[in-house]
Amino acid sequence: MSKKAAETEGQEETFFRKLGIPLLGIQAVRNAIELNRDTGNTICIVGEAGIGKTHITKQVGAVRVPRKPFTWRGQEWVTSVPVIPFYLAHLQPEDLSVPYPSRAKQSDMIARSSQLAQLASFVRERYLQGTKERTLAEEISTILEGQIVDIAKNVAFMDERTKKNGTMEFLINKELFDLPPEGILFFDEYNRADRGVVKSFFTLIEDGEVHGIRIIHPGIQIIAAMNPSDGQYSVNEAEKDPAIKRRLCFLAMNYNVGSWLNYARGKFHDMVVEYIEANNSALYDAKLRLASKVYPCPATWEKVSKLLQAAEAAKIPFDSDGVEACICGHVGEAVGSQFTAYIKDKSTVIPPSDILNKYTDRSSVRRKVQTLVENQRFDLLAELCGNLATLLLSSQPDPTTIAAKLAVFLGDLPSDTATAFIVQKLRTASEGVTTAPAYLTTLSRELSTQLPYQRHIKSITDALAKARKETNRPDPL
Repeated sequence: MSKKAAETEGQEETFFRKLGIPLLGIQAVRNAIELNRDTGNTICIVGEAGIGKTHITKQVGAVRVPRKPFTWRGQEWVTSVPVIPFYLAHLQPEDLSVPYPSRAKQSDMIARSSQLAQLASFVRERYLQGTKERTLAEEISTILEGQIVDIAKNVAFMDERTKKNGTMEFLINKELFDLPPEGILFFDEYNRADRGVVKSFFTLIEDGEVHGIRIIHPGIQIIAAMNPSDGQYSVNEAEKDPAIKRRLCFLAMNYNVGSWLNYARGKFHDMVVEYIEANNSALYDAKLRLASKVYPCPATWEKVSKLLQAAEAAKIPFDSDGVEACICGHVGEAVGSQFTAYIKDKSTVIPPSDILNKYTDRSSVRRKVQTLVENQRFDLLAELCGNLATLLLSSQPDPTTIAAKLAVFLGDLPSDTATAFIVQKLRTASEGVTTAPAYLTTLSRELSTQLPYQRHIKSITDALAKARKETNRPDPL
């Protein structure tokens, strides 16, 4: 790794410490958003590009039940609320702070101008017919006085009076003045915006006001998101401004494979979900990002999923040149090639779901694992155990239906590998999963009845006792 890359990696690891904020998993960030649903406080999610900041906000909106069903923009909102995105990097200060005459008022002015032209024509005709100059002057004076009043109205600054009569508007009036009764207003790329834009949003974020007019009502929650100021991104470092710090609650977010899998199942293409289940490390590749190469992340895997769904609908083979090229274009050539190879031949990877569903005495998946053991491929076995632990804690299948197969699998593993799975892999996968203790207790009870698992009991018990003594934490199983 180059000196510059090493320095950048160090910055990446400590950006949340530099800000003095906590590093949280996806579930913890989701909980924080829900906690502040009605507080009026603004959460600002800080995390790497593509890590899922936008997705988590959409997830919250998708499951938030409105206090009262409503109709907005032609849709009934009963079991979810809308998420309205604003990409601050695309805005200019005048998009929020500079008023201009409304189109309705402009149309009215054009109509009045037409009337003025007709009156002027009428006056000229009367003048040519000998109308007295005094009468003409009175008529012209009346016309001018009316126009002066109109001009005064159209240059008036926006206040409650002009807002009501529609004299002035803002460039984003239609968005901010047409918000639903409940929902989430999502300000993305907060520190990539022009500093003037950030300042323009001060009162909007803290008080829900623009020029003293409250336009963000209590039913709308504001969430912001931004990338770290660690040298990797073109950002304005606005979060260093004390005025901004006091207006936002900054939370650093880290990606979590288990949470992502829970989100992706049923939404993403099965091939993508199965591949990440079998290759957890492929979900996000920080090394490729640091090397300024195209890299896989939750956002790009969603694009790959949509690509496969489109190809499937059009009956285009996944191994066609166009599909493969686009996959590599989204997640990088190395990961893309591995993924397309997996699509062509799943035998190159052992999906952890096969351990839970197909691992029997004479199954093909058991023969694959036994071959890895015979060839002493402890690296691949460790990766498989890590992926299996993630799958177990993210999906939490019924222990009574998987215990027998899981026990046979653990019985085939070397004792130290099986112990590492229970002591280390399951504990790591359970971090941030509130239901993990209860689930692991039930799973442990079912496994203890299985003979293959009992063969490892002594070595596992010894390892657990040692781990318990060193960490002073309860056993995972």
